[in-house]
Amino acid sequence: MSDLTPFLVAVLAFGAMAGIAFVAGQYYLRAAHMQRRLPVPQAATADPGGQAAGNIARLVARHFDEKRFGVDDTLRGKLRSNLIRAGYFRKDAINFYVFWRLTAVIALPILCFIIFRFIAPDALFATGLVIVVIATVVGIVGPDAFVARRQRLLGQEYRTVFPDFLDLLVVCIDAGLSLEAALERITAEMTRRNRYFGINLAVMAAEMRAGRSFVDALGTLADRLVIAEARSLVAVLRQAIELGSDIGDALRIFGDEMRDKRLLRAEERANTLSVKMLFPLGFFILPVVLMVVLIPVLIRLAAVFH
Repeated sequence: MSDLTPFLVAVLAFGAMAGIAFVAGQYYLRAAHMQRRLPVPQAATADPGGQAAGNIARLVARHFDEKRFGVDDTLRGKLRSNLIRAGYFRKDAINFYVFWRLTAVIALPILCFIIFRFIAPDALFATGLVIVVIATVVGIVGPDAFVARRQRLLGQEYRTVFPDFLDLLVVCIDAGLSLEAALERITAEMTRRNRYFGINLAVMAAEMRAGRSFVDALGTLADRLVIAEARSLVAVLRQAIELGSDIGDALRIFGDEMRDKRLLRAEERANTLSVKMLFPLGFFILPVVLMVVLIPVLIRLAAVFH
């Protein structure tokens, strides 16, 4: 019975993958049949890649609804905030998150086990079980780790472009524009420098058009950016507005501080380069240098002793 266990597991894994492929094939066959019966717009025929992406999005939205998998309103709001901070602004981003999480948990262990059985067919079943368990853990933790990594990378990009955003805001305010008009003016320029930062500014402008004040909309922007500079800007502007001081001067001083901090971060990263270079120097370059120096000596010594 123990000899048949790996074969049965492989058959079950193949059956599961075949079932998934059959269900997906039936869905696409029905969709293709409906597309042939319905009139197709010119834009859809001109862009088949966009049509395929739309079909996939509809498939995910229909079969991977978050409510179907027990995602309540509290968890949905938390997931939505995390995905927006990671740069996913689609309205069906949670559906794609659920889809990829289930795919990682189900498909990754099966794929790893099949590859393991092909590479090492004579290995113990316990070893394959350990690999399946590790792949399952990776599939559970992987999506959240990927989202957290994107948040960190976007946070670094936001810190880089934030002083430029302040400089453009100061220039527009000095030219006589209000805060709302200045934001509308610089959104396109910031989008060219950083797409995700520009999208966040566009969302902030939409909130202001919906009736939210500039400071409140800036507070939600700081929550989406997750950087300390944005939260500090909210405090500075709120204090300037409440005390009646000049907003342009406050932004100018704050922008100077942000540029100094950006320069300090660049110098700090430059100072750490010498420490980071120790590993490649010691692991890759030093052994090669020793081989180039010692091999001729060893050849001569071998010739002498022979």
